[in-house]
Amino acid sequence: TQVPADSRYISKHLFIPVIEPSNPQEIKDYVDLAFRVSRRSEVYCGFILPNNLADGGGTVRCKPNQFPKVNTRNLKTIDTAAIDTDKFVLLPPKTWWREETIAPRFAKAVAVAGEIGLNRIDFPCTDGRKPVGFVTSGLAYGYLRQALGELGVDGEFPILKYGMSYPIDTDMLGDLAGQCERIIVVEERRGFLQEQVSEWILANRQSGRLSQPVEVWGKHMPDGLAGFPVTRGLHPSIVIAVLAPLFKRIGAATPGAAAGAVETLDREMHTIAATAEADVAPLPTRLATFCPGCPHRDSADVCLEIKKQFMDPGYMRRMFDCDPVDLLFHGDTGCYTMLMYPPNSSLMHDYSGMGLGGGTGSGTDPFITNKQVVFMGDSTFFHSGQIAISHALKLNQDITFIILDNHITAMTGHQPTPGVDWNVVGDQTPVQDIEDIVGGIAGETDVPVTRTDPAERRAYRNLLEATFLTDGVKIIIADKECAITHTRRRRREERAEIREQGYVGSVEQMNINQEVCRFCLACAEMTGCPGLKHVQTDYGRKMDTDLTNCVNDGACERIGACWSFERVTIKRSQPQRTRVPELGLDDISEPRKRPHGDMWRCYLAGVGGMGIGLATQILVRAGHAEGYHVAFVDKKGLAIRNGGVNSQVAFMSKPRPSTGLIPYGKADLIIGVDVLEAAKAIDPAGRTRVASAERTAAVINTEKIATIRGIMGQEDFDVDQLEEIVRTHTRADD
Repeated sequence: TQVPADSRYISKHLFIPVIEPSNPQEIKDYVDLAFRVSRRSEVYCGFILPNNLADGGGTVRCKPNQFPKVNTRNLKTIDTAAIDTDKFVLLPPKTWWREETIAPRFAKAVAVAGEIGLNRIDFPCTDGRKPVGFVTSGLAYGYLRQALGELGVDGEFPILKYGMSYPIDTDMLGDLAGQCERIIVVEERRGFLQEQVSEWILANRQSGRLSQPVEVWGKHMPDGLAGFPVTRGLHPSIVIAVLAPLFKRIGAATPGAAAGAVETLDREMHTIAATAEADVAPLPTRLATFCPGCPHRDSADVCLEIKKQFMDPGYMRRMFDCDPVDLLFHGDTGCYTMLMYPPNSSLMHDYSGMGLGGGTGSGTDPFITNKQVVFMGDSTFFHSGQIAISHALKLNQDITFIILDNHITAMTGHQPTPGVDWNVVGDQTPVQDIEDIVGGIAGETDVPVTRTDPAERRAYRNLLEATFLTDGVKIIIADKECAITHTRRRRREERAEIREQGYVGSVEQMNINQEVCRFCLACAEMTGCPGLKHVQTDYGRKMDTDLTNCVNDGACERIGACWSFERVTIKRSQPQRTRVPELGLDDISEPRKRPHGDMWRCYLAGVGGMGIGLATQILVRAGHAEGYHVAFVDKKGLAIRNGGVNSQVAFMSKPRPSTGLIPYGKADLIIGVDVLEAAKAIDPAGRTRVASAERTAAVINTEKIATIRGIMGQEDFDVDQLEEIVRTHTRADD
């Protein structure tokens, strides 16, 4: 999630037990356990999955497959007479009848959770009391175990791990309170667990049921020491940075606790401090953008131009005999969310959930004089956007809906929409037509619905201008296929031609005539396309097309920024000569294996489209095949849209606590396919400062890949400077 939400609190508000897996094995196993709790206690269960678990993975042990008794090939007839409607059909007075059973149902849930092993105490103390004990849940448990391992004290203190963090098992909490002098609650975000623990400790201290006093710490620590943060989650090194000073202060790591424990604490604190001292100037952020050739680029370019000219009094009086018009644009979740980034920022004045951009426009309409435009994808229209159109029609509002129909759900992986004739498993299905649906909603209302090709720029612009200035609800369907599916199909055809005759007979490419280019940056400022790049020529710095990114859509030429763009057709009558015959790819010898101890960690960084995710998959599967226990976190984000990506991989000779996240300064290898993203492995301002001059080897590509703002001439970075930074903070010998 991109917002500071915490579903644990929502679950508690709705009387839903909270179940939190802490690693990939538990993600798999706890689904079954959650259903067991729910079935036996008759409550819904919340299954909490934070980002770093959702984005990661690792070695898991699987049970034999168990096919469900009821499935699509083995149907069941429901005995409707056996349905207890007092439980499942709830309106007063049934609701309060059911509410009175919450306490016993929760008690049953806690009992079942204990019985099936959701909650447990690791490393219980049977002899006296330890200086500290821990209460934790979810991924925070993984961070805690990983931190204690790095500190050399894993297994030294009791840990109460709540697989079900609400309601908590207070009997287990009482057991832990008798085993330690201080309870340290380790959890992400706010003190959800800490509130429950503190409440129980206070109540039992006041009643005298606690035989010995016990302190509770977490978000705050004794003697003014830093506690665990309440924002942005945790990290193994953040846990180390909190616990190491605490251990030293209270003597929890005396020589009797573990040999060399104090020295280990000092060493870990020094490692974290060292990674915070790197002198790295603020590094540019790779903002996302539309893919090269994205059909939404045509709509964005035209609307930017219209918005600017609609604010020009002279233009509006000359063309439309009216005053300037300030267009208000609404957006929501989809590929068109990229409108929020330069150069299109003025086309997205608010952002909301999928389909709610239209609702925002509809709610705003009664109170403003602006003309409003709502961008909406075809997937969004079918999902929920049509409801906003229905509402706007019913209230006779003044909104233009631009439905960006790219024939697919492109934002999340090219799933089908109801507008195509196949479903997710490839079966033929009926097609639902957007025009027909809008016509059905409108009834007898005369609503203009126009389907058009946004690549026909002049006609598209004229249509948009006239539509924006017309009163009422208007629908424009910008019909152009997703560039990714279009390019995939074209490349399949090219591969088939190569198989048949050994080469592609004719290829078109966009070229920039560098004798004409004035390097005015107008093409970059108008498109922000990653298919453009800067090059140094005999005539000075010029623009050029990046053939590794450009899909020859021609949008850069259509915007009419200058005359330097030209379409070049390359015709062949025989296979082209390879440029890399000297590599001898079939004769590469096996590399020498290097000893790496019990743990080896690799950090991979690059730009979307470079194959960082693929390289991570190869490493993970290869490590698994060689018998290592593997953990990884794969941060793709908006990768396919030119964003920065990174992956962290850990190989272990035997299972040990690891979340996949690399502690500060403890990467064994950095594979930096982009030097800018690789430098972020050193930047003390981030949480990926994994490099160390004593430990980390580095393989870096120093070819410059500019950011979108860089292509637009708004920022820059020096590759030589970044290379020197990487060399300074990684091993000189490797």
